[in-house]
Amino acid sequence: MPTFLKPRILLTVIISLVLFTQVCAQEQTARIRETNETILTYPYGDPNPIPTYAINSQAGAYYPYFIFDGFSDVGEDQGWKVVTLENDFIEVTVLPQVGGKVMGAIEKSTGEEFIYLNHVMKFRSIGVRGPWTSGGIEHNFGLDLGHAPWTAAEVDYVLKTNADGSVSCVVGGIDLASRTQWRVDIRLPRDKAYFQTNAMWYNPTPLHDAYLSWEVAAYKGADDLQFYFPGDYYIGHPGDVHPWPIDQEGRNISLYRENNFGSHKSYHVSGAYPNWFGGYFHDSSFGSGHWSPYDESPGKKIWIWSLARSGARWEDL
Repeated sequence: MPTFLKPRILLTVIISLVLFTQVCAQEQTARIRETNETILTYPYGDPNPIPTYAINSQAGAYYPYFIFDGFSDVGEDQGWKVVTLENDFIEVTVLPQVGGKVMGAIEKSTGEEFIYLNHVMKFRSIGVRGPWTSGGIEHNFGLDLGHAPWTAAEVDYVLKTNADGSVSCVVGGIDLASRTQWRVDIRLPRDKAYFQTNAMWYNPTPLHDAYLSWEVAAYKGADDLQFYFPGDYYIGHPGDVHPWPIDQEGRNISLYRENNFGSHKSYHVSGAYPNWFGGYFHDSSFGSGHWSPYDESPGKKIWIWSLARSGARWEDL
């Protein structure tokens, strides 16, 4: 009998932390449109014809996915479908051909990006099947390998105008390894400076399956960026535990610039259980926050590319 992997819909709200003036002179509306945009793209090649049955000891249920292992170091103009959701306060863009990811989000009165919008599509071998590109918000379900198999693939999508005046771009597809189905309703209210991602993961088979679901959102790295993640310790990738936000060396690692030591950083911040976290750019007095019920979305993590050459080299690769 079909079962839901989780009985509730996960509600995530991305909120722009800026003051705005309520527009009262006319009825506020939300708009949605689809266009073809030219984006500088560093493409990837044909797939490896040899089937892949597993990636590593963490994931055996990988077939029938295959791996792309050829990448270009020369950019070229390429056309992409772009869905734009817009109201009087913010603009959100979605890429149906790149995993249905949110491409970026802008607060209109300042022009500031509160979700990093990468103006270049530079695919590199980081995803579970190879190609992955930075920026926006990507949707991940299933295999616990950091980035889902459809990260760089076209997914199903539909545009909607809802009864309450909000607009939606619903993206989704099937995880072929588990035969589960996923949907994300990216919804913009007509009169709010935030947008929502309502995620549902459905198991139509009689078989039990592991439940893993996570959204990966991107901020632009800058020296004035500070992470506001409630908690008093963090767990690293290997399972090691350390104090947060002041580490053993006395560094305030909630400040981006204070992470200029060692390799890449992975902070699973714990010890407090609010419904929110966020980031703030002190120089521009601008930031954004994430809200979701803790019992539906308990995890929160910060990943920082190394501020040493081991991280900066990705800008050149």
